[in-house]
Amino acid sequence: MKRRLATFAALAFVLSISAAQAAEPTVIAGLFASTANDAMAEVIPLYERSHPNARIQATYAGGQVLAAQVESGANVDLILVGASTIMPLRGKGKVGAPVGIMAYREAVLVPKGSTKVRGLRDLANPGIRVALGTADSPHGKYAHTVLEKAGAKFGPDFERKVMANVVTTKTGASQIPPAVKSGVADAAIGFTSDESDAIVAIPVPAEDDVFTTLLAAVVAGTPHAAPAQDFIDYLRGPEAQAIFHKHHFDAPR
Repeated sequence: MKRRLATFAALAFVLSISAAQAAEPTVIAGLFASTANDAMAEVIPLYERSHPNARIQATYAGGQVLAAQVESGANVDLILVGASTIMPLRGKGKVGAPVGIMAYREAVLVPKGSTKVRGLRDLANPGIRVALGTADSPHGKYAHTVLEKAGAKFGPDFERKVMANVVTTKTGASQIPPAVKSGVADAAIGFTSDESDAIVAIPVPAEDDVFTTLLAAVVAGTPHAAPAQDFIDYLRGPEAQAIFHKHHFDAPR
């Protein structure tokens, strides 16, 4: 009898451990472009609330930094970055088929209430302190594309004049708004999604703009492919899209 009770006790112990393990949520490691930080900080808790068996472990950084993690075989499940970053990963078989999640347009960022800069052209005015992305960063490349396009209207030396006013460059897109907010720069080229209580995002004229879509994809070989894809599907749904719109993102084209 004692032996039978001991067996039952051991079995109950094993079953309790198994139940506890089964109840542990799946941790989905996601890499997200830093420009999506504020919006994702709202979206992720909503997803976790409706999906109690899943937890999103988010890492935010510039696209080139995140791509390097995928390239190196880091233990990650999904990535959300711009097309210029994700498509090379797709070409190397590092990620699955990317899908559009949200988009943004270029904008001139200025402190709320400031009158020093009223538009793109003013970035070339003498004495204006400008912040830009580093030349090798996606947001820096977009900014230079804008300046090159604008040169058709403002003169071939427009980009050179703006670059002479650059006082700081940032590797991460999320570092650009704080440079304006803190007073380090009078203005910057950033995104429409950078608008906030402290910063006004003046849209770049359509002919000079760069419409950028953030795409998400499941990382190849992850054991969490199904839950990662479920989260990506959620990002494309109405609840998440409403939050992205609130944060001044456009719907993907």
